[in-house]
Amino acid sequence: MSYTQAELEALLQNDEFVQWVLRPDAAGNSRWEAWMHEHADRPALIARCKRIVLDLQAAEGAVPAEMLAGEIWEEMQAELRPKMHFMRYVAAATILLLLAGAGWWWIKGAGQQETPVAAMPAIMREGNGEILAVNNGKGLQTVLMVDGSRITLSPGAKVHYKSLPGPDARNVRLEGSAFFEVAPDAQRPFTVFAGKLVTRVLGTSFRISGEGTITVAVRTGKVSVSHDGERRSWILLPNEQAVFDAGRNTIDKSVVIHKAILENPNLPAPRFSFDETPAPAIVDALAATYGVDFRYDRRLFEKCKITVSLEEGTFYDKLDVLCKVLGATYEIVNYEVRIAGPGCQ
Repeated sequence: MSYTQAELEALLQNDEFVQWVLRPDAAGNSRWEAWMHEHADRPALIARCKRIVLDLQAAEGAVPAEMLAGEIWEEMQAELRPKMHFMRYVAAATILLLLAGAGWWWIKGAGQQETPVAAMPAIMREGNGEILAVNNGKGLQTVLMVDGSRITLSPGAKVHYKSLPGPDARNVRLEGSAFFEVAPDAQRPFTVFAGKLVTRVLGTSFRISGEGTITVAVRTGKVSVSHDGERRSWILLPNEQAVFDAGRNTIDKSVVIHKAILENPNLPAPRFSFDETPAPAIVDALAATYGVDFRYDRRLFEKCKITVSLEEGTFYDKLDVLCKVLGATYEIVNYEVRIAGPGCQ
């Protein structure tokens, strides 16, 4: 298996692909067969994704609605209920192994050794660079931001943020519980809005949890906590916490009593090591992981098969290395990355 987990997830979230699998027609057959035969690895990718989508017809609620286009999911739900009870668990197990759960899951491809895959949340683009990342699984899942910051979401948690934040601030809106590891940037404060609580940092690690009663606990560094709309703030150092009581509209500062709240989940990052991989597949992997939109001439780069490791650094570091290898350049315009270059013959 030479395709990546990001490619698999991207195809499963492609409205037109799912529509074709569920309701094949001549136009769809022509398009997807042509796409499939452009690269040797795509038939296997198409086959696996088709099996997953068809299995979903036998599983009621096997994946969250966000994983598929809204209209298709609603139509599928009507078809799911009469299916066999046994098949529901087969499909659910397939999806969970591929798309959810804490830690690392092993996915085995034909003719290749099993490869670890990081658990990632469902990422939805909401326009103007806005991203909604949701943990619909039963374990921890990690959001990677372009500046190098990491957000580990607890089950049920969700965050809104800009895929490519501007020069003034890195703002995140949180619902639920999450552990933050913020990359230092003195010029751009990192701000988390959780309910009526505002947490500002430059670079540190901390946890925010709860909704009616919200707790901010600091593991490393220093953060400032304030009530939305008020000037007064509380400075928290390592092993200190602030608890906001929405009912009383108060903030109380104290030492951290339950040390488990400060544990760093330390989940492994997705793999970005590629061997003779078509450049568009690498771009797709970056787009799926970071929730960033790309614009480039795919045909120019389809024949560029490269071996490169993008394990280290931020999104921008990875992009710099990729463009250098391709002899290309990039610029960011209107919340999308535009790549230009000669491609490969």
